[in-house]
Amino acid sequence: MQFSRIKQAGLTTLELIVTIAIAGIIIGLAIPSFDSFTANSKVAAANNSLVFSLQLARSEAVERLLPTGLCVSANPDIEEAVCAPGAGYESGWIVYVDANGNGVRDSGGVEEIINRNSALSGAFRVTADTAFEDQIYFNDSGNSVNVAGIPLSGVIEIDYADGSQVRELTVSANGRVSTKTAP
Repeated sequence: MQFSRIKQAGLTTLELIVTIAIAGIIIGLAIPSFDSFTANSKVAAANNSLVFSLQLARSEAVERLLPTGLCVSANPDIEEAVCAPGAGYESGWIVYVDANGNGVRDSGGVEEIINRNSALSGAFRVTADTAFEDQIYFNDSGNSVNVAGIPLSGVIEIDYADGSQVRELTVSANGRVSTKTAP
């Protein structure tokens, strides 16, 4: 009887254990980077939502030749949403056309809501300059003003979780909106 030796390919148990250990180490090193990537994506999404709403408010003011406002709202998703001073941007916001120019959204369906943004997750903290604490208001020329028509500029800071991801959103008196990553 003759035995033939056929060479078999594969991994030994030791090789398999070493491979799994190396893969575990690499995954362990990658997870903190992934958390940072996730946090960066979330704060960027919140920033982009606010920038979009501000640019929409400004363009609608110019297009309709009526003042518009973006204000914090405790219940932005309901039909009769109104501005809620002190609620904070974390609770959500609405963009409305201020048909009578009084600086607040009047309930009763008189003043149209053109954009709504639901509450941000509890991990966000939004801090605005005093001028923009409750509302950002644009006149019919697209300038950022208060209700009396005095030009305003300021900064809104969006902070996610532990402060590792921060965006600064600036609204200038001429209505220009810009954003940057804060140090």
